[in-house]
Amino acid sequence: MVRKLTVIITSRGIWATISIFVIGILVAVAGFFLLGVEKTALNWWAFGSLLFSLIVSLFATVTLVVPKNNGLFYNAGLSGTIWIYEVLVIISILFTKAFTERSNAFVFLQIGFNALFFIAVTVIVTASKYVRDSNARTYEKQQNGEYNKPKRGGV
Repeated sequence: MVRKLTVIITSRGIWATISIFVIGILVAVAGFFLLGVEKTALNWWAFGSLLFSLIVSLFATVTLVVPKNNGLFYNAGLSGTIWIYEVLVIISILFTKAFTERSNAFVFLQIGFNALFFIAVTVIVTASKYVRDSNARTYEKQQNGEYNKPKRGGV
């Protein structure tokens, strides 16, 4: 158990992922405080939702980098979902001016993006597990020669 944890912690991919996201978080924080952004409640919500989405994406990306045999469906589905999630959050933050009179709508939009992301990740994880198990059963049947037997009434 300790050996496996050590391998996971010392993986280059994990350290690269963490450092990239930490740089992204630092750039977001520096940009918010150093660029003279108006400190209104709506901008604070936008800043908080950006940080939250970056942290959630960090943990989701680390699960991709951890050496496991999850299959192509899991890796492609989760990485695509992370990109779509981040793009949606960034686009919504760029249009915060449209929500100046309806800040509750902006908060609801951000909560909706997060909920959709969590639902999509849950579906992807569940479906990838089903696909992986189905492929393993098929491979086992092939190895046992079950598919080589003629069908009933066949030659």
